Amino acid sequence: MNRRTLLTSISVGAATVAGCTGGVENDETGRKYEECNLPALQYGTLPEDVRAEVDTAFNEGQYETDGELLWQQVAGPGVEFLKKGGPWYTPDGTYYTPQVDSDNGVHTLQFEETTPQLDSTKYLHVEDVPEVPVNITIKYTDGTVLEDHTIEEKDDYPEVPVSNKVGTYLVEVTVKDWGTVTEEFGIDHFTQELNFGIHRESESSFSVSIQDNPATYPDSCPWE
Repeated sequence: MNRRTLLTSISVGAATVAGCTGGVENDETGRKYEECNLPALQYGTLPEDVRAEVDTAFNEGQYETDGELLWQQVAGPGVEFLKKGGPWYTPDGTYYTPQVDSDNGVHTLQFEETTPQLDSTKYLHVEDVPEVPVNITIKYTDGTVLEDHTIEEKDDYPEVPVSNKVGTYLVEVTVKDWGTVTEEFGIDHFTQELNFGIHRESESSFSVSIQDNPATYPDSCPWE
């Protein structure tokens, strides 16, 4: 996929300007919004006038202006994607790469659909297992197998690789004589540690849990 450089700053600089507040124009800088540096901005939380620029870019293929793009004010240098649909704390929704061009004072905003990739592969960190052997299979939601791992010893606490892509996945867990349980989970930009547990419910049944670390959840953007 060809990607043009995302220009987060043309005339105002990339750093947040002191004294600028979300949605209130600053007489000294001319800025209306403080920038946000989350990896993905949520379409539904964008200020109304910024969302109007984005809507035009989607509906007409691009948004063009000879003034400054408001998108450039809200999207700091850490922003890589725009997300449409789904709550911010899940990978649900569609992701787009913003493309900002400048030519002879005319600024253009476009979006290209993409599947975000993370800097590193995320893992399921397996905690204590009540019975062995345990087979753990990681799949895409369409059933495609990504990883298949068998735990043979109770004191084996492996890290089972999942993926480096934002998305929704399935884990299929089979415990001998207990059956099979399938659980859905997601990986997004804020996923750090996925702690995986197997919990015995009765002599022949069990459940699984997958928990992320909520301390890694980000603050809101300054204009939300």
